[in-house]
Amino acid sequence: MLDAYRHYLINNLRHMKSSVRNQLALLLLNAFHESKECLALEWLALLCKLVGRRKSPKVRLLELLERKGLTRINKGVRSALEQLLGDGKFFQLRRIDDGGAASGGLPKRLEGNLWLIEPHPEVYAALTAVRERARIYVRLLGHIKEINAAQDPQDPLRRAMAQAALCFNAGLFFETHEHLEHYWMAEPAGPVKRFLQGIIQISVGFHHARLGKYDGAINQLAKGLEKTLGATGNFLGLNCNEFLPKVVAAREAILRRGRAQMTPLSLSKIPRMRLKK
Repeated sequence: MLDAYRHYLINNLRHMKSSVRNQLALLLLNAFHESKECLALEWLALLCKLVGRRKSPKVRLLELLERKGLTRINKGVRSALEQLLGDGKFFQLRRIDDGGAASGGLPKRLEGNLWLIEPHPEVYAALTAVRERARIYVRLLGHIKEINAAQDPQDPLRRAMAQAALCFNAGLFFETHEHLEHYWMAEPAGPVKRFLQGIIQISVGFHHARLGKYDGAINQLAKGLEKTLGATGNFLGLNCNEFLPKVVAAREAILRRGRAQMTPLSLSKIPRMRLKK
């Protein structure tokens, strides 16, 4: 049963449009720095849970608020929902009486019992994967706070690696790539930039492996290993002596299996990024 659900989830993820995937990743990455995005993630997870349980993918705004023990929309809730509702976002707000959509997201005056929330078609098409992503994101929120408190703000690259490791170990390889790419692009040419690019490519390789894509997995992992060749000890806090040999072993296992036998790689077969405390 678990394998069947995992297969269904992978297929659902494959059909997720890049625009939805990018929006999801941006919410999480912004949550590394902004508390309002943390709240938005919690509302997103709840919305996906409620919508996913219904034949008709709609939920009353009033019911959503009641699930949080609220009777009205305060400033914090409005700020969070504005991240999720409106054109080009995850959900659309519609009036119950005439079906009219709220232009621009949230009206200034909003009575909960007059509105329905429904996912945009591209979100609904991949709702299972979106819901699973949101669930994982919410699970990470407490760890995000711990990392930010423990890491020296004067050492942004080391903090970024700790945040990337959190994503990587949760199976969020696309998010790992997106997060580190900002730092890689800003870094001047040299060993650190090369190392960051290598970790990005390793993350992309495992993203392909999770989707069962043989060529993308072995090629990106090879590029990443070439970029990180010679890295030892704790590079930007990452335990390279443990992590990189396990990446090599994972790639070799995929090669032995071959293209014809390639199936989505289980998260348990992917090494964890461990950082020096």
